[in-house]
Amino acid sequence: MFSFIEVKENDIDKFSEEHIKGHIFQTSGWSKLKKDWVPKYIAGYDISGNMVMAAAIILRKIPYTGSYLGYIPRGFVCDYSNKDLLTEFTEYLRDFSKENKIAFLTIDPDIHLHEDQVLVENGEKIKAFLSSLGYEHKDSKNFEGIQPNFVFRLDLPTEGNKEDIKKQIFKNFSSKTRYNIRVAEDRGLSVEVYDGKNFNEEVLQEFYNIMMVTGKRDNFIIRNKDYFKEMLELLYPKCRLYMVKYSYEKDFERLQEKLDKQTQAKERALNKISEVKNSLENEQDKDKLEKLNKKLSDNENKLREAERQIEGFQKRMSEIEEFKGREIYLSGAIYLYHGGKAWYLYGASEDILRDAMPNFLMQQAMINDSIDLGCYVYDFRGVSGDLNPDNPLYGLYKFKKGFNGKFVEFIGEFDLVINKFLYSMFKSVFPKFKEIRNKIRNR
Repeated sequence: MFSFIEVKENDIDKFSEEHIKGHIFQTSGWSKLKKDWVPKYIAGYDISGNMVMAAAIILRKIPYTGSYLGYIPRGFVCDYSNKDLLTEFTEYLRDFSKENKIAFLTIDPDIHLHEDQVLVENGEKIKAFLSSLGYEHKDSKNFEGIQPNFVFRLDLPTEGNKEDIKKQIFKNFSSKTRYNIRVAEDRGLSVEVYDGKNFNEEVLQEFYNIMMVTGKRDNFIIRNKDYFKEMLELLYPKCRLYMVKYSYEKDFERLQEKLDKQTQAKERALNKISEVKNSLENEQDKDKLEKLNKKLSDNENKLREAERQIEGFQKRMSEIEEFKGREIYLSGAIYLYHGGKAWYLYGASEDILRDAMPNFLMQQAMINDSIDLGCYVYDFRGVSGDLNPDNPLYGLYKFKKGFNGKFVEFIGEFDLVINKFLYSMFKSVFPKFKEIRNKIRNR
């Protein structure tokens, strides 16, 4: 037997912080961020008075009705193997919804159904049990749901020397990912980190500008700038803004150093070729002639390689000339951490200088900081569940896969329907409204 009551936000926050199924979306800070929603905080207690469940519910008015839709993001926070608890709480939610004019409630629990395409039996059982309680289940392959149903998650060791852990995690990345991180470092990119205490309007505007570029390129809706500002403030210190900066001066200096090095290599090769050719003119011994010809061939190869590299560096120096004297933010991200978990929530990147690989360096910085914070998992968030290489979202999958995380499918969304008529109307009208809004916002 369990009891359920509305509680203060602090009770929810503490429970979510400490519980294995806790999530930053199940905190009062996240609820307050949703300005157009009304938050409700519910806790469940066992017969001994121990808190065993928490649910941060946000409610929003369904247009032209007196009813609400409800959402419990990545919740509830509880032991999902406790069937009695789930059963009793579901009955409580039905009564609570009727009393508060909630037409339906959506949940999308943080429960794995597949890991690297292998079925997680416990996840399958929980999915089946929720359906047996009357929840209507929905799957999504791409990003049709409220939250992504497919993500990459990187497990992080929490014991041992943190610098050793970072090195091992880096070593586990794919060779291409490691190479791209080194490219970013070689190009002189730097990562800046801001939070609710040290960010400023200028850097926030820079992030928002890049976000608008990304939204237009990838055709998704952009939240307003104040949303990100409030996120940094309301979720402090658990929300950070990462910005990757390009410096023309640093890039040019490194290119000049490499150009000088290859110019010297070219001169050495030319000198060696000249020496060998002089020796060949006077040499009669067959064995020595063979060795000299081999040396000549080797140095001619070195000359060609030096000339190839010189041409490449000169071309790149020409390409970056338009950025002379400038420092430019190339990418940015909103990062969250809570209760041992970390999330890459929003990402944005410029259309220029993409060959400098800023997104790879940014991910490495967030992963390393997650290790420093003692997190045991880093969540790259959404990818498509459609792994066909022809899928336009396949590139996102490949990018995140390169960091060697687990490819995770959650059990999906579940709706607890109270008013079937309003639920049916909302589900048929809202997708059309969303499509129209996308077209308008991305013109």
